[in-house]
Amino acid sequence: MFEKLKIVGQKNCFQGTMCLFLDLITIYKNMFEEFKQTINSLQDNYTDLMIEKLQQQDIFSSLSQKTRVDLIAEISQLETRVKDLTDEKDQLQRDFDSLNKKGPVCFFVSSELKSWSDSRQYCRDRGADLLIINTEEKQVSFERGWIGLSDTENEGIMKWVDNSPLNQGFWLNGEPNNQGGDEDCIELIPSNPVLNNWNDLPCSQEKKGFCEK
Repeated sequence: MFEKLKIVGQKNCFQGTMCLFLDLITIYKNMFEEFKQTINSLQDNYTDLMIEKLQQQDIFSSLSQKTRVDLIAEISQLETRVKDLTDEKDQLQRDFDSLNKKGPVCFFVSSELKSWSDSRQYCRDRGADLLIINTEEKQVSFERGWIGLSDTENEGIMKWVDNSPLNQGFWLNGEPNNQGGDEDCIELIPSNPVLNNWNDLPCSQEKKGFCEK
């Protein structure tokens, strides 16, 4: 009787162990399947993220290219605008210079006879200088006197009192002739036509001075 119960107990124990083993296998199998599903899900998520990343990079590259193109176009427009403004400024400066050369703000003749240098000092003492004639409109012929032109620094190279070179002269016929080798200063003399009334003289001769300021 005792032996029979022992055999039955061993059989039941074996069956219980087998059941437990099978349960563990089932649990591990289920865990493996869940783990596999999790891995697959993570892989899918990773793939989706990589695709999205590439799409974002494409969008960024496209936007960057568009931005560069827009910036280049804007820079080109600004350069064109700067050139237009520069041309406009230069034209305004030329117009101003042209208007400024049409005549002196103030013009007067000295009342005293002086040498060329003393006549110039007379003008400068009054905030002026000897007359510069760079247009036909500034030609005068009503009185004889010094103008602000000479070649005292370099023989044969005429300069105005502002150091600008002579570009157009209104000389008497045969002038300048530097007669005697010392005629370095220029006077106006009344003549007809008015556009031919310049004469060179020794700077020491005393004349009235044409002043402008």
